[in-house]
Amino acid sequence: MMNLLYEPLPDCIQAGGRLIPVLTDFREWIRFADMIADPELSDTEKLCLMREWLDEPECITEEIVNALYAFYRADALEPDPLHEDEKNEVDGEKQQPLPSAPVFSWSVDARFLLGDFRRYYGIDLLETGYLHWWAFKALFAALPDESQCQKRIAYRSVNLSDIKDNKERERIRRIQQRIALPFEYDDEMIGEMLGGMM
Repeated sequence: MMNLLYEPLPDCIQAGGRLIPVLTDFREWIRFADMIADPELSDTEKLCLMREWLDEPECITEEIVNALYAFYRADALEPDPLHEDEKNEVDGEKQQPLPSAPVFSWSVDARFLLGDFRRYYGIDLLETGYLHWWAFKALFAALPDESQCQKRIAYRSVNLSDIKDNKERERIRRIQQRIALPFEYDDEMIGEMLGGMM
């Protein structure tokens, strides 16, 4: 895990035993997330488009794809346990977690993101110059609980079956319906879920 306070932010990914320069501005990685989430693009098209995040043309390999995702997630800042070999185990075998509905969207929630960064940091994301993706992610993670972004994440994350009070459960359900993000299980997700249950 790196320390943002004194370690330089990376401008490369490592793949194939070498360093490959990548774009690092936060806008590029929001665009990356939108590209990955675009249901109109095939997996092949997404793989081809990933070359746009490399500073130099490069043949896209599985290792490069994994490194790009690790850069997007900023694993070195706060490793995601689901990608750190700490997956659920059933009968000694590692299991993939079931896919869940997203709780935040860079595009759908953009106006709240703009407002929160201006309110809490005095940063106008439309006018600001360069901001490294990992610095942006650190600021995003540090938004207070009362920020619009964190409220939306919190409401979307609530499991209604955990709420015992009927009125409160209904209130949260209505809020979740109003702020729900588009999400559908695709055939691959359904297969993973069914395969994991057998």
